[in-house]
Amino acid sequence: MSTNLELEKRFGAKLAYIRKTRKLSQMKLAEIVNMNFNYIGQIERGEANVTIKTIKILANALDIEVKELFDFSF
Repeated sequence: MSTNLELEKRFGAKLAYIRKTRKLSQMKLAEIVNMNFNYIGQIERGEANVTIKTIKILANALDIEVKELFDFSF
């Protein structure tokens, strides 16, 4: 598995983990950040190449620091 694909999958898994701990559905998170819920699913499955801007929007919506999305020790 390529390093980038692994990073995308780990990032997506972390996003899903945090979202679920906040008891938010993909649909609700998508509503909050004004994105399509299918895109949230693609991010969580590691299928989307997420921009820094999107990462900041997601972190703000989840009330976390951006760096928390890259802490894969969960």
